[in-house]
Amino acid sequence: MDDTDYTKVEQTDILSANPAQVTSLLIANSTDSLRTVSTKVMLKNGASFNRVQIDTVSQTKGILSGKEVIKDKVLPTPVFWKFVGLIFFQILLVTMVYGPIAAFLVELFPTKIRYTSMSLPYHIGNGVFGGLVPFIATLIASFSGSTPLSGLWYPIGIAALSLVIGTIYLSNKRDENIND
Repeated sequence: MDDTDYTKVEQTDILSANPAQVTSLLIANSTDSLRTVSTKVMLKNGASFNRVQIDTVSQTKGILSGKEVIKDKVLPTPVFWKFVGLIFFQILLVTMVYGPIAAFLVELFPTKIRYTSMSLPYHIGNGVFGGLVPFIATLIASFSGSTPLSGLWYPIGIAALSLVIGTIYLSNKRDENIND
C-alpha cells in the first residue's frame, strides 16, 4: 500500500477497526432517512483514518448506497517527519531567495525613483502571481485527466518566465565589464 492512498487498504494492513458508529437522520417532509456508518481504522504502519458511508434508506426503493468517504487521515510517524523535513528544506530555500532580494532591489534603481520602482513590481509580482497560485493550481488540478500535481506547472511556468525575462532584460548597470 502507498503511504498516502487510503482507498486501497488490504485486510492484512489493518491493525484494528473500531466498531462502526451508526446514526440515522429522518429527512424532513419525507419517509426517507439518512444512515451514516463511521468506522475508525488503524493500520499497521501507524496511519489511521475514519471511513464514513452515508446511505439513503427509503421505504419504496430500499437502501441506496452512497459513496464511501475517507476522513481524518493521520500519517504514520516516519512519513510525518519526512514531510516536516521537506517543508523545512523548502523554507530554507525561500529564505535564501528573500534575504538578498531587498539588497538587489535597492541597488537596481536610482535613488529618485527607488521606492516606487521597487514597491510596484514587488507587490504586483507577489500579489498577482503569488496570490493566485493556490487558485490557479487548484483549477488546473481539477481539469479532467489531470493529476493532483498538475497544478504545479503554473508556478514552474511563472518561475521559468521570470528567469527568461530576467536573463534578457536585466544587465549590470554599474560595471559593464564584469570580468575585470
